[in-house]
Amino acid sequence: MKTISFEENQLIISLSSLETILGLTHTIEVPYGNIKDVSIEDIHQFLWKIYGTHLGANKYGYFRKDGVNYFVASSTNKGNLVLTLKDHKYDKIILELDHVDDVFQRIQNILSTYIK
Repeated sequence: MKTISFEENQLIISLSSLETILGLTHTIEVPYGNIKDVSIEDIHQFLWKIYGTHLGANKYGYFRKDGVNYFVASSTNKGNLVLTLKDHKYDKIILELDHVDDVFQRIQNILSTYIK
């Protein structure tokens, strides 16, 4: 299960043991100043796998499409948290989360008060 830690200046996304194996990474640090947008979306597009795992709706790892770099950790196409980033290794991070609405709201609240 993924966890998101809300630090003073950044989000820290930590993947579970299995997700780490599938996605070939354990944590991703995202400074609040790098977040352009946050949304909850259904993701049905095809992405080219660079490294990681892709089987059906299960996607874990680094993907690319049309010059956009994605990190995806999801086993569903519906209701994923999407972070759109600037000046970061990834242009978009797509995550399946428990309580996605609560996490989405908390990130929106932080971004509305965070001075970039």
